[in-house]
Amino acid sequence: MDSLVTANTKFCLDLFQELSKSDEPANIFICPLSISVAFGMISLGAKSSTADQINEVLHFNEVSQRESTETDISSKGSSKETQGDQQEMSKLPNQQNTKSLSDGCRDSDSCFGKLLKKLDRIKSDYTLSMANRLYGEQEFPICAAYSDKVTEFYHTTIESVDFRKDSEKSRQQINFWVECQTQGKIKDLFEKDNITDSTVLVLVNAVYFKAKWEKSFDHEKTEDSPFWINKNEQKNVKMMRQQNTFRLGYIEELKTQILEMTYIKGKLSMFVLLPTFPAEDSTGLEELEKQMTYEKITEWTSPTIMCEEKVDVSFPQFTTESNLDLKFILQKMGIIDVFDEAKCDLSGMSSSSNLYLSTAVHKTFVEVNEDGAEAAAATGAGIATKSAIPFVTFNANHPFLFFIRHNKTNTILFYGKVSSP
Repeated sequence: MDSLVTANTKFCLDLFQELSKSDEPANIFICPLSISVAFGMISLGAKSSTADQINEVLHFNEVSQRESTETDISSKGSSKETQGDQQEMSKLPNQQNTKSLSDGCRDSDSCFGKLLKKLDRIKSDYTLSMANRLYGEQEFPICAAYSDKVTEFYHTTIESVDFRKDSEKSRQQINFWVECQTQGKIKDLFEKDNITDSTVLVLVNAVYFKAKWEKSFDHEKTEDSPFWINKNEQKNVKMMRQQNTFRLGYIEELKTQILEMTYIKGKLSMFVLLPTFPAEDSTGLEELEKQMTYEKITEWTSPTIMCEEKVDVSFPQFTTESNLDLKFILQKMGIIDVFDEAKCDLSGMSSSSNLYLSTAVHKTFVEVNEDGAEAAAATGAGIATKSAIPFVTFNANHPFLFFIRHNKTNTILFYGKVSSP
């Protein structure tokens, strides 16, 4: 399963790089795991170049190449729970990731099934609802074998709707389901022009997350403070503050602090990467964004870099919403055929040769306040700081990156950039 987490992280950073190409600074908030799960479902029924493109862009083709080696290494000295997971994994078919459904399940599908089960275990401490679903035109029959595998590994179903005769009713039905799954935070996922009588297959992914900080902020200490969008522009924001013990590190080569703020019970954490605000006219994030890789994230969040410090934290309240056209973005990243009626091969999903993915959107919402976070989404070496002063200052009064991670699996659930709270 480690290699699937690696693949998901690589895709997350690739997607973030694509979204960051705009010249205008903007807030970004994505749930990479929900997108990976959603396209894992599509890939399960895809063949030929349609499957190849998805597997390459989302790094699914690396899962089977790495899993056996990583499992052997990680099994040494691992916990009983981890060993049990590995023994369960060893019983699953070891097929090449690019094989079709008829050849048996792929490693990525098996690992997704295990990962989703692990995430399901934390529901007693957090509100984390991942809901993925495919809606297909009822005239296109879905293969029973494909439907069974989607239920087994992705814990969802394929829904038939009447796009051709009643596209508006179908749109409202899908939007209502998403709104319910995200406890009302995401409404109107699909606008009227997204779904028409020519729509044949719609991919929906919805995630709702709400958690309390392990060390909450005192509401009475929140006050209006300036947030520097760039060297010459600032705005007043609600700045939260607390002095407490946190894991903190310093990435010397990038002049960047990294802070971990855990959620209750410590199973999830928000990591905040805050570069030194530069003298020149920039946000200070440009070089950090370029340097972000799976290997760097692993290194920067390790005990080599991070250790417990007494920290004076100033952190802004913020709410961010975004609506991404995944079809447009993923086409630029190399997933083309699945959106093309003439080229798409979803023969593992349906016997119909006319099935293709009409649209895919990813609408996200996050709110961070004194109590914790509420979020929703619809598909170099460094030395840890050791200070002689009582508290190290961590003042997030300028643009920063952050991600929310499931600590047991190192899975990045949410990833974002705050340019202007």
